[in-house]
Amino acid sequence: MTSDLFRLVVVDSVAALFRCEFRPDDWLERNKQLLTVSSMVHHLSHEFTAPVLCINQTSQISSHGNLFSPSSSVSPALGLAWANQVTVRLMMRRLQATVSRGDQSSALRRLEVVFAPHLARGGRDLAVWREGLRGVLDPVLAPFGPDVAQQEMVLPLRLNR
Repeated sequence: MTSDLFRLVVVDSVAALFRCEFRPDDWLERNKQLLTVSSMVHHLSHEFTAPVLCINQTSQISSHGNLFSPSSSVSPALGLAWANQVTVRLMMRRLQATVSRGDQSSALRRLEVVFAPHLARGGRDLAVWREGLRGVLDPVLAPFGPDVAQQEMVLPLRLNR
């Protein structure tokens, strides 16, 4: 990491490290290990001035059984021990629509700021293309196939409006 080639470190999935290795009654040891990993990640991020994106799995909690319902919510797989270690919390969810551009199509996604001390709550729609994630401005939704969404406008993703 000392060669300045690292701009972002991604850990996918941080929950996998702890879900398989510990039994439910090992919660105290699991939380100790979580805090150790968190401390090391924070240290490396500061030492090399590189942000670290840790992907955490979630479980659905809903009275209506519909992830897309406004009354639905999700719970982070690693619980409060991990939730209290992060400095920014983003949520990405897949929407029930697609967008197309040229010969590519993508499920429309929404990236939301759940918690960040320096950002207002809000979000942006985005799509995943061959070159990566791109924000989508006024998407033409394509529930009937890729030909319907030829006029979609794509912007670089920026969360701070």
